[in-house]
Amino acid sequence: MDSYIKKLIKNYEKKKPLYEDFCLSINRLLCNILDNKKYKYQIYYRIKSLARLEEKITRKKKLKKIYKKLSDIDDLAGIRIVFYLESEKEKFLKDLQKEMPSIIAEENLEKKNGYKAKHAIITLDKKRLALSEYKKFKNLKCEIQLVSIFNHAWAELEHDWLYKDFYKFKERNPEGYIFIKKQMENIFKNYVRKLTSRLEKVAKQIPSAKKHRDIL
Repeated sequence: MDSYIKKLIKNYEKKKPLYEDFCLSINRLLCNILDNKKYKYQIYYRIKSLARLEEKITRKKKLKKIYKKLSDIDDLAGIRIVFYLESEKEKFLKDLQKEMPSIIAEENLEKKNGYKAKHAIITLDKKRLALSEYKKFKNLKCEIQLVSIFNHAWAELEHDWLYKDFYKFKERNPEGYIFIKKQMENIFKNYVRKLTSRLEKVAKQIPSAKKHRDIL
């Protein structure tokens, strides 16, 4: 392992409690916004493990991207918010921009494997950092992932079966693994993506359906 990678990992190991505290604080702030705006949601938070950090730094190095310090890495703290609908992701992002105007990056991700999400990187603004309980979080960043419920379920399934390959299927049967992968891609394209789109259309009919019942 390169010396700079060892140094980064050792530094992160020392600061893990700080990142855990930071991630939990961001989680609470987001829950307050979500609850006040009456969203239906599920929320998950985590900080990156030492093993995953080493894997990421090594992988990025092969792609000619070198992390010189921890603040170069956006997702040491991460939070995923799961909504019923795709449209709720965009609506919440606008609410987030009003409540926490410290979003430093946004990205729409849609991968061939079925992962579809809106990512936003946030830090705490000067107003919050002026408060004693938040001062220690200066320069820390958190990656917020906004996903709809079916895309979240699909991403978790694909992550375990293919990306992490928990059953070691790829090394035991490489051809079978490729076959399964292609089947998964077809299922996502022909069913999951269409299901998400159709659900969005049905949701738009609900207010008018309620209005119709009230008239009757």
